[in-house]
Amino acid sequence: MPELTKQQERISRFLKRLILLFISAFVLITLIVMLFRINYPYQLEWMEGGEIEHIIRLLEGKNIYTEPSLEFIPYIYTPFFYYIGAGMSYLFGTSLATIRFLSLFSFILSLVFTYKIIFFITKDHFWSIVGVGIYVLSFSTTGFWFDLARVDSLANLLIIISFYFLLKETKRDIFFSAVFSFLAFYTKQSYLLVTIFLIIPLFIQKKKLAFFFSTVYFALVITSTVVESILSNGWYFFWNFYFPSTHHWIWSRAITFWTVDILPFYSISFAIILAYILLNYKSIFVGSNSYFIFLLLGTMLSSYFTRLHYGGFLNVLMPLVFAISVFFPIVSNGLKNSNFPSNSIETVLVVLAFFQLILLIYDPIYPIPKDSDKKDVEQVFEFAKSVGGDVYLMGYNFVQRDFGLPSLPHYVLLNDLFISNVPQKQKLIKEFEIALKEKKFKTIILDDDLSLDLIDKYYRKTEKVFYHRVLNSKSSPYRREVVWVPK
Repeated sequence: MPELTKQQERISRFLKRLILLFISAFVLITLIVMLFRINYPYQLEWMEGGEIEHIIRLLEGKNIYTEPSLEFIPYIYTPFFYYIGAGMSYLFGTSLATIRFLSLFSFILSLVFTYKIIFFITKDHFWSIVGVGIYVLSFSTTGFWFDLARVDSLANLLIIISFYFLLKETKRDIFFSAVFSFLAFYTKQSYLLVTIFLIIPLFIQKKKLAFFFSTVYFALVITSTVVESILSNGWYFFWNFYFPSTHHWIWSRAITFWTVDILPFYSISFAIILAYILLNYKSIFVGSNSYFIFLLLGTMLSSYFTRLHYGGFLNVLMPLVFAISVFFPIVSNGLKNSNFPSNSIETVLVVLAFFQLILLIYDPIYPIPKDSDKKDVEQVFEFAKSVGGDVYLMGYNFVQRDFGLPSLPHYVLLNDLFISNVPQKQKLIKEFEIALKEKKFKTIILDDDLSLDLIDKYYRKTEKVFYHRVLNSKSSPYRREVVWVPK
C-alpha cells in the first residue's frame, strides 16, 4: 500500500471519524424509529395482520396449509417464522408488537453478523462499521420492512448467519452453515436460489465440504417438504412451490429494478465492486473472494426475479442489500491495500464510502405512525361496526378483531387465486359467489384502485370513502378505500 502524506492521513482520519459519527447517529435514529413503530396497534403494512392469523391458527392446533376458503387462505411462505412466532405469542401474548419484536431482534443480529463477516475478512473496524451503516440506511430502500411482522428479517438473518459460518471452512462450521441455510429456506423458500449459488464457491475451494454441505442441506429441505406435505395432505407443496410458479411476471420491472430500485441508491457500491473485479480478475474466484462474488450473484438473481414476480415489493431487495453491505467494504479495503498507482486511494475510497451513505439517507419521520394515522384506521373499523352484520374488510387482518369484526382472507390472497389458472380455486370461487349472491356481507371495503371478479356483479360502489397514509411507500402515499353495498 502506498504511504500517505501527513496531510492525507489527517484528511482520511477526519473523514473516517465523520463517517463513524454519521453511522452511529443513523443506527440510533433507525432504532428509535422502530421503537416508535413497534407498539402501533394497526398494520404498518397492509398484510402484516395476516401473519398473525397464521400464528393464531397454529396456537389453535390447526394446519396453516389448507384448501382455500373464505375462512382462511395461507400466505405462500414456508412456516418457520410462524413456528417461532407461535412460541413467542404463547409466552408473551398474540400481538403485532410481539412479532415485530422478532423482526427487530433479527435486524439487530443481522447488523452484528454483518460486522463480524466484514471484520473476519478485513480485520478493519472502520470498514466493518461502514457495512453496518449501509445495511441500516437501507431501511428505506427495502420499503421500511426490517421491523415489520413479516417473514423477511428473520429469513435474511438466517442466510447471513449461514454465510458467516460458510467462510470458516471447517466441517463443524459448514454443518452450521447448512442448517442455517435450511432455516432460511424454511422461513422463505426463495432463499433456495441464494444457497445454491453459495455451494458453488465451496465446491471450487473445498469439494468434500461442498458435498457435506449439500447432503445436510438438501436432506433437511427434502425431509421437511415431504413431512409438511404429508401433514397437510399436499397443500404445503401446493402453496409454497406449485402455486407461486403459476404467477405471472411484471416485465416492466426488468429495467426499473436497476433504474429505480438499485442504481439511484447503490451506484457507488457497484462501481467500486466492478473496479475491484476488473483489477483482480485473475484471482477473483480464488479464496474468500469467490464466496462474495457468488453471494452477490445469487442474491442479485434472487432479488431480481422475485421483484419481477407478481407481488414482489421492495422487501425482496433485502438479500441483495446484505450482499452489497458486506462486499463493498471488503473490496474497498482490498483496493486500499493494493498496489494502486495513487497514494491518495484510501482517502478517495473513504470519500466514496461517505457519498454512498449519503445516497441512502432517508426521512426518519415518514415511517412513524401519527395519531391521525391511528384515527384514520379506527374510522374504518367504527363505520364497519356501525353497519351491523358481516363486513368484509379486504385490506385488513387480525387488527379488526378488537372491534368484533371478522378477519377474512386478504384481498391479495383472493385475487392471486382468481387470476390464476389453478383448478384448486374453483371451490373458493363458488363459495365467494354464493356469499355475494346471498348478500352475506352488508358491506365490502376495498381499495378504490383494486378490482376483484364477481364483486361488481352483486355489489355497487357508494360515494363513501376512507383515506389513510401508506407507511411503507412514498411513491403511493395514500390509500383510498371505497365502500361497496349489495345491489
